Amino acid sequence: MKKQKAWIKTSSGKSGKTMSDFEKQRITADCQPLVEQFKIQYIRSNPDKRFNYLIDIYTRWRGNHLYFCQKYKSDDENRIADEFEVKFVRLEYTGHNLFSLSYLRHTEQWFLIATDLTLPDCLKMMKQIPTLQPIG
Repeated sequence: MKKQKAWIKTSSGKSGKTMSDFEKQRITADCQPLVEQFKIQYIRSNPDKRFNYLIDIYTRWRGNHLYFCQKYKSDDENRIADEFEVKFVRLEYTGHNLFSLSYLRHTEQWFLIATDLTLPDCLKMMKQIPTLQPIG
């Protein structure tokens, strides 16, 4: 007898934990010193403009995910866009002030490093592990 196939509903992938705007602002403010440190460390004052060069590092929220982003500029005459954004780290709020930490691989897939970390632990790992830092 042949098995019947059917569509079933699966989870949407959301953690179910919601955050207030106040919490997001507090977390963003706590991340800002590291962002400023990365800017000093990775943004060159006189970049080689023959290639794409880093012009900004910042954070951006989407749902319960805080992304660390880097913005590049291109002056090449055959460029597709003048500027483009690349996300390099994702903090996913999992509840009770805990986060999952992931980085974006060269395959454009997020790779989970750790779960159930506090924000200070995530920021400490980002300072120590080169894979979790911008590409300058």
